[in-house]
Amino acid sequence: MTKFSKNLYIVGVLVIIIGGFFILSKKSAEAPVEKNIPVVLDNQENTSAVEKAKAPTENIGVEKNIPDKILISVPFATQAPFANWDGLHEEACEEASLIMLKYYLDGKKLTPDIAENEIQRMVDFEIKNYGDFKDTTAAETVKLAEDFYGIKNLKVVYDFPKEDLKKYLAEGNPIIVPAAGRELGNPNFTGLGPLYHNLVLVGYKGNTIVTNDPGTRKGEGYTYNMDVLYNAIHDFPGRPEDINQGRKAMIVVEK
Repeated sequence: MTKFSKNLYIVGVLVIIIGGFFILSKKSAEAPVEKNIPVVLDNQENTSAVEKAKAPTENIGVEKNIPDKILISVPFATQAPFANWDGLHEEACEEASLIMLKYYLDGKKLTPDIAENEIQRMVDFEIKNYGDFKDTTAAETVKLAEDFYGIKNLKVVYDFPKEDLKKYLAEGNPIIVPAAGRELGNPNFTGLGPLYHNLVLVGYKGNTIVTNDPGTRKGEGYTYNMDVLYNAIHDFPGRPEDINQGRKAMIVVEK
């Protein structure tokens, strides 16, 4: 081998070594990029690992926006303001609940005289315009609120999770709920209590819901366990005996 050939050989070997080193370095530098590719999880409808990691943080943020406790000042009235539990007053829980909501929205005080007068006026209106006043559905109660009081910003929310009770109360307005009265377990009810009942939710603290329950003279600020109340919520399905077949429903104030 000549001196020139020997030098050419050495240069060739060096080129091969340097080229190999460059290729290995490039592969090593590119490898971590693969870690950022979303991973499809089994049975998760193609949701990436990155998206899954974000979900708990977003949920925690929503919960932080709800105060630990709320109490809305709503004037109280029973459905029998003078303890006259006749056939009319035994059926007047929807009317009493609407009266409390109306006087809250207007910022007015309620007395037994005012509540009794409002109940009588409302029942007369229902009989004249609807033919009856007993056992109205949540949607019918909203219609009554608009027809009798001119309240146009109420809506019915159906099939909601129990956490929504707090969510809507945290907006600063009371809620009217229809319920299977005997599932509430209120010891102040007469006998077993009403098959079908309506009451006003005015706040919460922890797992307790604060209510204005018109079914008893001791109903102002009466508290129910949240699970007990939620399980008892049912819209009127057509007959009081079938109350447990009614949907979850609540009447809320639209903003």
